[in-house]
Amino acid sequence: MSHRLSEIANSIYGLDISQYDDSFLLQSAQKRFACTGTTTISEYVQFVAENPDEAVKLFRSLNITHTEFFRDPLSFAHLEKWILPSLLAGKPDTSELRIWSAGCSSGQEAYSLAMVLENIHMKRPNKLRYRIIATDISESALLLANKGEYSETDIQRIRVQDLREFFCKTGETYTVCDRIKANVSFATYDLLDSRTSFPTESVFGNFDLVICSNILFYYKEDHQHRIVEKLIRSMDEHGYLLTGETEIPAFEKFGNLYQVVPPSPIFRVRKCMK
Repeated sequence: MSHRLSEIANSIYGLDISQYDDSFLLQSAQKRFACTGTTTISEYVQFVAENPDEAVKLFRSLNITHTEFFRDPLSFAHLEKWILPSLLAGKPDTSELRIWSAGCSSGQEAYSLAMVLENIHMKRPNKLRYRIIATDISESALLLANKGEYSETDIQRIRVQDLREFFCKTGETYTVCDRIKANVSFATYDLLDSRTSFPTESVFGNFDLVICSNILFYYKEDHQHRIVEKLIRSMDEHGYLLTGETEIPAFEKFGNLYQVVPPSPIFRVRKCMK
C-alpha cells in the first residue's frame, strides 16, 4: 500500500516520497487518519488521490524536525573533553575548524556545538576560529533555527552557566546570543541531492566533524547508503562522524568506518574514499 501511496503522490502531484522507509511512510499516513476522517489505509490513499492539500500535508509531515540541545550527553562529553581539543591541537592558529550539522532541524544541535567550542575557547591562550554549517530540508525549521529562540522546556539540558553566558532571557523565551550566532550559518540542503557532495556554503567540504543524527532510519536502505557515502566524502581525512545510537548498525555496514569510543556513535574513516 505504501507503493500505491508513493505512486499517487508522484503521478498526480509530482511529489517524490519513494525514498522513505515503507513502515515509516505507513505510520505517517496512519497519523493523518484523524485529520481526514478516514479509518483505513485504503480509504486514506483514495483521499490523498482526491485532495491535493492532504498530499502536501503528508509530504510535509515526513520531514522530521525533532531535536534537542545536547541530545546525546555522552557523545557531547567526548567531543568537549578530547575530540574537539585534539582536532584543534592539530591545526595552525590561522586555520579554521569546520563542522557540518546535517539535518539540523530548528538549530539546537548546531548551537550546542557552538557552546562547547566557546567553552574550549575560554581555556585557550590563542584565538579559536570555527565555522558551523547547519543544513536541513525544512525551510520552516530553518526559520526557527535562525531566530534562535527557545522555550523553558527546550533548554532543560543546558548547564546553568551556559544559559547565563550564551542566552538572553526575555519573559519565558531564551534567545541565543550574537556571539554564538556569529559562527553558525543555516542553509537549505537535501542530503539526497545527487548533484552535490556537500552544502555549497562550505565551498569545498573537508569537514573536521560531521554530525548527522537520527535521520537514516526514515529512509530505505539504498538511500541510507547514498547519504552515508555523501557524509564520508565531505569529511577531512582526519575528521570524525557523529550519528545517533539507533543508527550505529547502518554505519557499521561501511567497512571503512570504525567506532572510536563504543558505545558512543562516533566514527572515523579507516581509508579516505576521496
